[in-house]
Amino acid sequence: MNAMRPPEEQLIRGGRMVAIGRLTPALVHELNNSLLVLLGTADLELMGLPPDSKERERMETVRSAGLEIRDAVSQLAGFTRAPSEGLEQLSLTEIGQSAAALTRRLRLQRDIDFEDSYCDDELIVSGNEAQLVQAVLQMLTNGFQASTPGTAVKLELLREGDEAVALVSDEGPGVPPEQAERIFELFETTRLEQQGSGIGLTAARAIARSHGGELELRPAASGAVFALRLPLVR
Repeated sequence: MNAMRPPEEQLIRGGRMVAIGRLTPALVHELNNSLLVLLGTADLELMGLPPDSKERERMETVRSAGLEIRDAVSQLAGFTRAPSEGLEQLSLTEIGQSAAALTRRLRLQRDIDFEDSYCDDELIVSGNEAQLVQAVLQMLTNGFQASTPGTAVKLELLREGDEAVALVSDEGPGVPPEQAERIFELFETTRLEQQGSGIGLTAARAIARSHGGELELRPAASGAVFALRLPLVR
């Protein structure tokens, strides 16, 4: 059998994406209904369980898993949502600082070092604040999920020509060359044995492109470096 040619493969992938887009709203609705029951039941059970008991520990594990599923469902819903609405002039530096603060508040770093640095330029862009914070946070989450204890994830905000750039680098295993573009596809992940829904980078790239920018994987000697690029407001 002849190998499938790239245009044919792209057509098939495009058809899959259309089908996913049509099915997602109904799927999200059903999952949210079930999650409401699961999380509500877990909260009620936790109210009656004594501290430090095995039963409480097990129920907290159930609730934690439910919250992780809810976050993945939220990412999936955001991926199919209409492009940016309510655009305003924003500081990408402040967007990065908000994402960094959320990272520390949610304790995403755990035993992984987290460093953030910012340039002196204002880095004013046109965008939706909530979506851009989500995009940077997804990049950071991806970095932490790819990392192991004792390594570091770095967030750097800088200017490159007429663009504002948010760089997220990690010291994980990196992305194999053959997966460099596929890593942005829906449900694609290099962490089959670990965490990762395969939604985060797809959603982050969709947000970047809806703002006239791009999310790209840059060459790195080790680990992975992702760059969110957005046009500066002149």
